[in-house]
Amino acid sequence: MSGLETRGLRRSHPGAGGERREVLRGVDLRLEPGENVALIGRSGCGKTTLLRALLLLDSPGPEDAGEILLDGEPVRRGGARALRAFRRAVQYVPQDAAATLHPRRSVLAQVATPLRTLGVVRDREEATSRARRVLESLEIRREIWESRPHEISGGQAQRVSIARALSTDPSLLLVDEPFSALDRPLAAALRTDLTELLADQNVVTVWVTHDPDEAEQVSHLHLHLDGPPGAWRLTA
Repeated sequence: MSGLETRGLRRSHPGAGGERREVLRGVDLRLEPGENVALIGRSGCGKTTLLRALLLLDSPGPEDAGEILLDGEPVRRGGARALRAFRRAVQYVPQDAAATLHPRRSVLAQVATPLRTLGVVRDREEATSRARRVLESLEIRREIWESRPHEISGGQAQRVSIARALSTDPSLLLVDEPFSALDRPLAAALRTDLTELLADQNVVTVWVTHDPDEAEQVSHLHLHLDGPPGAWRLTA
């Protein structure tokens, strides 16, 4: 397994006068299995643009370019079925977890349903069993497993979001400021739990943050996106 790589990644956004504003300029990035990187930068520096590109959630314009490779193979855009393997391998923990949880599904179903949708398992019972193990590993109490998103706290919702992402055994985990909306003690506890859980797993983890202190806590390798497009710094 060779991890994730970008080659010559360029992305631009429409400007006020109709011209394109370049946000990512020829990004060459290679993330090895087990590597842990903090992506640091102020608002507007390109963190979200890069994140969306890595997740194949963007719509490149005619002036955009570059390719993304997973385990040495270029990733081709396509429909849900064509991208199943990619979606299993590349998982995302959002900043606003509650907004990404299905409002009518229970906590248990939030984790179990994607396992079948993405073809990780075929049997409903096996999906449920696997979901239960992941929920327990993140210390999500059994008494809320049948609760809906509006019935649980923000911290619980974030744990469910993390459980959903980890349930597919991804090779790449993109973590987008998941603790910013939580109070400091809760954020610290959840950060510790997640870093400890990932410590023994061979997962490429990219932590997106604007906080240098948080970056120090989650990773020793930092990619700084402050400055003009292309003026990034990698520090260890």
